[in-house]
Amino acid sequence: MFRLSGLLTFLLLLITACGGGNSTTSSPTPTPLPPVTNPPPAGEFKDHPQGIFNSAGTININNPGAFVSEHINGLPHVSGTLVRLSWSEINPAPAEYDFSVIERELQEAEALGDRVNLAVIDSKEMPQWVLDECTTFDYSFRGNPAVTCLPWDSAYLDYKEALVSQLGAQFDSHASLAGIYVTYAAMTNGVEMHWRVDEQRFAEAGYTFSRLSDAFNGVIDMYMTYFPTTPIIIEAHTVFDSAALAQTAYDYCFDTIGERCGVAIWWCASRMATNPRESEYPVFSVAQQAANNAFAICQTIASFTDEPERFEPGISTEQAFRNEMAFFVDAGFKNFEFWTSDIQNGTLTDILNAEYLADIEN
Repeated sequence: MFRLSGLLTFLLLLITACGGGNSTTSSPTPTPLPPVTNPPPAGEFKDHPQGIFNSAGTININNPGAFVSEHINGLPHVSGTLVRLSWSEINPAPAEYDFSVIERELQEAEALGDRVNLAVIDSKEMPQWVLDECTTFDYSFRGNPAVTCLPWDSAYLDYKEALVSQLGAQFDSHASLAGIYVTYAAMTNGVEMHWRVDEQRFAEAGYTFSRLSDAFNGVIDMYMTYFPTTPIIIEAHTVFDSAALAQTAYDYCFDTIGERCGVAIWWCASRMATNPRESEYPVFSVAQQAANNAFAICQTIASFTDEPERFEPGISTEQAFRNEMAFFVDAGFKNFEFWTSDIQNGTLTDILNAEYLADIEN
């Protein structure tokens, strides 16, 4: 019996390694896993991102105004800010870095007693000099042409590691840096996990699931290594209609660093998490695992103030807010990245303070 079992295992591994016919373009669907019962030791690291953060858009390095500011971060219900900026702006040439904007935002946060989640946008926002030295892949983003490096390209990975190592050396120890987002080359908008390209054409460029997953995990390794005390955030989306990439990435991250690893969903709406017909439904289980194991972040799919219908047709701003907060607070989410219009909406602030903020902050 042992010999037969061993032979079957060998044959299965051999079939998997050989690709199993047309498997180069297939995306496996993982079986959702329960929370890890014996995670690795937590070690010494910062507290998880927690509370209400202002999701203020992408900062321009030439903009003299800080995203972190008294009129937003001075509000008692605000605990921090999501700061996004482009790789091309902070790394204009090889071994040349300008982190002054990041430093400014962190200093402002420190002065106001708040914190920052940081995301450096990759993919279509990587420097031209990196694109000039890698094998590239053309795609479309919101109807406009875009180009990125293939995520397993060795030149790309070398330059990415150089960037992450410099960022980590300067900012990992900063007490106001709450979390760092993992970004890499195969992200349609450069910051979210979704990769909205033709799967067959990507396969013709060399894609297999294992190759993409290995490349993504390799970049996660960089962040885990060079930010040894800062919580690591993986934004989770389906890729080619599958949760497999999100699941394997989170498993790898959590198995390596335990509670320092968390998941964000930048499509946060209960309909996406509960309706099997919604595109991101398969990946919500990954975010739920993260919430149970360590921490998870909800960046709402839209502004409650400006587009409540994105949560449910015909619903009011206040009811949409109550519905979503009740669902995600009950699911264990402790960090919410709200649109600025919601941060400044007095009616929503009153509801937040009266009904949800204590559960989020404790």
